Parts: sequence; structure tokens; C-alpha cells
Amino acid sequence: MAIAGASLVLVALAGCDRPATDHDSPVAVVLDDADPDITRGISDLVAAVRAAPQSGELRGRLAMAYEMNGFPEAALATYAQAATLEPEEFNWPYFQALLLGRSGDLPAALASVEQAITVDQDYVPAWLWQGKWLMDTGDEDAAELAYRRAQDLGAGSPAIAGLAQIRLRQDRPAQAAALLESVSAERSHPQLHRMLGEAYRSLGRDDDARIAFARGKLASPLEWFDPRQFRKTEYVWGFKNQMAHAGDLLHAGMTEEALAILDVWEDSYPDDPALLTNLGWASLNLDDLDRAHEILLRGVSVHSSNHSVAYHFHFHLGRLHVRWRDDEQALFHLEKAAELNPAQPYPHEERGKILLRQGRTDEGIEAFDLAVQRGIPHSDNLLHAAGVAEAARGRWPEAVERFRQATAANPAFTEAYLHLARSLGQAGRFDEARQALDWAARLGTHPGAVASARRILASGESSEAEEPSPGGA
Repeated sequence: MAIAGASLVLVALAGCDRPATDHDSPVAVVLDDADPDITRGISDLVAAVRAAPQSGELRGRLAMAYEMNGFPEAALATYAQAATLEPEEFNWPYFQALLLGRSGDLPAALASVEQAITVDQDYVPAWLWQGKWLMDTGDEDAAELAYRRAQDLGAGSPAIAGLAQIRLRQDRPAQAAALLESVSAERSHPQLHRMLGEAYRSLGRDDDARIAFARGKLASPLEWFDPRQFRKTEYVWGFKNQMAHAGDLLHAGMTEEALAILDVWEDSYPDDPALLTNLGWASLNLDDLDRAHEILLRGVSVHSSNHSVAYHFHFHLGRLHVRWRDDEQALFHLEKAAELNPAQPYPHEERGKILLRQGRTDEGIEAFDLAVQRGIPHSDNLLHAAGVAEAARGRWPEAVERFRQATAANPAFTEAYLHLARSLGQAGRFDEARQALDWAARLGTHPGAVASARRILASGESSEAEEPSPGGA
């Protein structure tokens, strides 16, 4: 079961009907198979609600507990009760709206978020959600008003993205492009680059579209910070739920918060694979390498027969030994990880870095090739690194091929075009080198480096032209 973390991404829920709001009795759920911590926590809250049936705060706490522990229908009904009992509280209709939105009941979600906005008209995420749901229901004029309000409150990129999406749906790509171009290319979310690519393609600007799509290649859904959601995380109960929550925190870069959860459970579940994996990861992030080493070795010892689990321990041990500058042990664990999970590209990537650093260029490039073949997301970086390695030993045709592969994988990779131009110049292919620099200039991210590369290329071409022919006087 996926549990909501500190980020915007929350539990995906099955369809839920709009609940009744009889607030005399708390909504009950069957807890026979639930984790004891969940059973105890929910039972205590239900008892508290029964003791104070007119308390909207207690009803809201029960609703949050239901939501965060896998009872969405009960959460919906209880949020509705809390909103009735405590109409001046923003959270209850807002949390209800988010659940309804995820269930696909957009008319009900819009009604609930409107109720929340009447309580607090300055909470940016509420306007962003309203804009999204209105757009999804086809009410583009009302959606634009919501996004404009969010923009006025300082929403930034999410509001611009919403407005641009409306323009794209209205077949007004020039206006969409103007909106998206107002966001700095370096700071823009990849999803905005993808939208910009759609606008450029509609306008017939194919080269610009190619660059924009490359910059948005690894786009994930556009999210926004929603601080009110943090209140719900204290109601994540049960070992499995807390392990999932700790994993979410680690992915969000909140290592110390994750470690605070993990430390609580270590004595009770010392050999659990999720706990050991997360503990090892957290310890690595905090540079507590001795503790990470002890935890990861424990994982290898206990779970050696489970290849999918042991893979993670060996991979992280490889990373740890890189930090210790122990290449021999790092390679041992990374090779073991690759053996345990042959489909994974990451052990090959790490092996390649070590081998190149050791001067074992052919082996390093071979490892990078394996990572690329296994579908590593940032293949352009590895192809570029292979090109740099080939250039370092003066193998210019091989370097050219690698840099061409890198630019094909990512047409917005300025450094790869600069290195491609240098390698083409070294190979005497000056026209192609100038074309590479023209594209690098079009990207607009490194104007100084492009100007310098043009001077060096012109100097090299001039020197070659001045050299006497082999048969000359």
C-alpha cells in the first residue's frame, strides 16, 4: 500500500461515493486484519469522538487517520462530518476535495474546494487544484480565473503551466509559447519544456520543438508545495506504512526526518529488508559511513538468498566503498549487484566511473555501454563521458561518434555539442564543427564557451590552411 509522504504525491484511491454527513456517530471500519498500531490508533480516536461528538477537530483527526491508513471511503465521510461540525476550519473540506479529486468525482471535488476557499481565500494550492479540476471538466474560462488568482498570490510556474495548457487546448500556441517562455529555461520544470515543445511544434518551429522536448525528456507530473498536507503525516501508523513513508521522505531529500522514523523501528524489526535498505540509504546520505557499512553487511548476510533484495545491499555497499576510495571492494560489490539483477543499469554506470578513473578506458566505456543498453535514463551523460575518454587518448573519430550519440539522445546538451565541435575540428572536419557550434549557440546556455570554441576552431582551421603540402617547396 502506498502511503502519502511529505511531497504532493499521495495515495491513489479507488472510486468513492459522496458521503452522508450524519455527525452523531463516528464512521466505523473493520479492523480485524489491520496492523496493531493502526487498530489501536483508530480505536482510540473513535472512542474520543464518541466522548465528544460535537468536536469537529476530533472528527477531522479521525478522518486523517482513516485517509493515511488505507480507508478512503471512511475518510471522505468523516471529513464531511468534521466540515459540518467545524465550518470555519479550512482543512476538512480541503482534504475532502483532494480525496474526491483523486477518486475522479470532480464536481464534488469542486464543491468541496469552493467551500474551503470561502474559509481561506489566500491558500495557493486550493486555487491551483480548482483550476486543474475546472480545466478537466471543460470550464476553461473559470479555470483561467482560478489560475490567475493563484498567479496573483505568487504561484509561479504551476499557474503559468495551467494558463499555457488552456491556451494549447484553445489552439492558441503562440500565446502558450509566450507564457512558457516567460519562465527561465534553467529554472523551468521539465513539464513546462514539454508543453513549450507542443506549442513550437504547432507553430512549425521544429528545431525549437526538438530542443524543448529534449529539455523535458525526463518530465514528471508538475507538482506544487502544499504545506497543509504535512499535518496528515503524523497519522501514518503501522510498520509497513511507516517504512513507505520513510522511503517517501528519503526520495524527497528529508533524510533526518526519515531516520527519526527508522530508528524507532530498528529494535523491533532488525532484519526487515525495507528497514535495512532505508537505514543504509539514510546513513549514506548523512555520511555516517561506518553505520551504513554495518547495516548493509547485515542486509547481505540475512538476505543473501533473496536476489532482488540483496541487489540493493550490494549496490549501496559499492557506493559506500567508492566514498572510502576502496576501488577493489567497490567493484566487487557492484559486479555482484549486476550479477544479482542483470536488468539494472546503475551498477554498470558506477563500475564505468571507477574503471575510467583507473585508466581502464576500454572496460569503462564497455560498462557505460551496458548501462545504456539496459535503459539508463541519463544515457546522454554516459555517452558524453565515453566521448571525453576517447578524446583524452586522441581517438577523434571514436570521440565524434560518442558525442554524436550523446547529442542524438539529448539535443539540448550544450557541452556535448562543444566537445563534438572540438573533436570534429581535431579530425579536420571544420564545416561539421561549425554546424555543431551553431546548434550550441542556438541553445543559448553557454554563450562564452561557444564564442571561445569558435575562436579556437578558426585558429585551428587557419593553421591547417597555412601548413605546406607534403610535396610543397
